[in-house]
Amino acid sequence: MLDFIFFHEIPVQKFQHFLDSEKIPYENDTEFQASVEETGFTISISDEYDLKIIEKIEDYYDEMMDLNAELISEGEEEREGEIENAGISVNLADGSTVLADVDPNLIYKLSEALTPNEILELINAIASAVENPDKRALCKR
Repeated sequence: MLDFIFFHEIPVQKFQHFLDSEKIPYENDTEFQASVEETGFTISISDEYDLKIIEKIEDYYDEMMDLNAELISEGEEEREGEIENAGISVNLADGSTVLADVDPNLIYKLSEALTPNEILELINAIASAVENPDKRALCKR
């Protein structure tokens, strides 16, 4: 599954509309508390689509992340001085999912440099290393 994370309702609605127009089924997996006043959303789709379709979806997601950042920025100006929180879902080996608190600015920076799949790959690698420590040198693994 490919997970797409949003922190504002408008971009998530536009993304859902885009997926509907492309006839791509999705799951509205997670709704979580992104900050005191805002909710975050995770939309999941199958990862078994052709690479061109995945790239088209990721390109649109990038546009929605830009819109997301604009909307959050506007909201921050209105609520200057408030502490903002965000979270990332972490899948554990036992099948459970936990929410890690992460500064929203860090998530935005990550989303500018990495695709949603790459972010999840990084998070899952860290979770796996924590759950299954391997003290051997990397060259010996």
